[in-house]
Amino acid sequence: MKILDFNVIVENVESLDKLLSGGLVLPNNFTIPMAFGRVTQIGPGRFNEKHNVQVPVDLEVGDLVVYNPGVSKEIELSVKAEDGTVQKKKFNKVMSTECMLVLAEDRNGQIVGIKSVKENYVLIKRDATDKKTAGGIYILEMNKTINNITGTVYLSGPGKYNAELNKRVPCMAQPGDKVAFIEMQAIQLTIPMKNEKGEIVKEKFYEVPDSGLDILLTTDKEGNMNGVKKIKDKHVLVKRASGEKKTSGGIYLPELDQEGHFVEATVIMLGDKLTSDVKVGDKIVYVDAKDNNKELKLPIAGADGKVTTEKCYILAESDIEVILDDETL
Repeated sequence: MKILDFNVIVENVESLDKLLSGGLVLPNNFTIPMAFGRVTQIGPGRFNEKHNVQVPVDLEVGDLVVYNPGVSKEIELSVKAEDGTVQKKKFNKVMSTECMLVLAEDRNGQIVGIKSVKENYVLIKRDATDKKTAGGIYILEMNKTINNITGTVYLSGPGKYNAELNKRVPCMAQPGDKVAFIEMQAIQLTIPMKNEKGEIVKEKFYEVPDSGLDILLTTDKEGNMNGVKKIKDKHVLVKRASGEKKTSGGIYLPELDQEGHFVEATVIMLGDKLTSDVKVGDKIVYVDAKDNNKELKLPIAGADGKVTTEKCYILAESDIEVILDDETL
């Protein structure tokens, strides 16, 4: 049997006892179902006609993967056993991009860590405290279901393949980076890892899509977060003006319905890949809708170089209604 494109054939692990006894725990209440499987066959990948190259699948036969069975197709195949008899066995055909993790094993088949992570995902170790970091950064709750937390990137994927450029676009965050992200966008995993002493210990991680990361944070020599290093592409970081009903130039901002209202803010940091001419220091007006901006308290350096903790908001460039120029002000 031959399979096409980025598809792989996965044989589900018959018993999870050995895996679970090794400490790997998958959440039961997450919206994406997850399963263990052993890769038995790999497709050829795809041919990039523009660059005349074959793009292979990143997995190998024998890899133990955690994948999403909800998008797989169950197939039944005839398999010849060691004694020569033919048996019917069930397998799953799944796109390799749906394999979220490849697990590392020792000679006895026990899970001892992580071999690789999905192409555009990062694996994060959550900080011990959620509401205040050691560097004094407050991570504020938006509501009961959306909560920003911080952590350190343990492993990042190779990045998503861009067919036009014939290369992978690296993830925003790399191992060692301090990041802030939304908990509800992450998959929580408990994975057995081998420590420096060779002991197997259980470690909790969050697997997050690179697009779900909002900011990268700088750290001091002790590892405490003390500033903002970078924000996500096509976004701006702003500080709101004190008055919300009119701008500093006297322009009155209309109240909207329950979905939000207009506010004025000053841009203090820019993400990459912006399409407008918005600059740091510009005053803008945007709609404070329910989910279009996230509130954080971050250490921000003033004109005098002094760092103070400021309430900031990150929002997409496309959510900016107007940029106020000098004549308006």
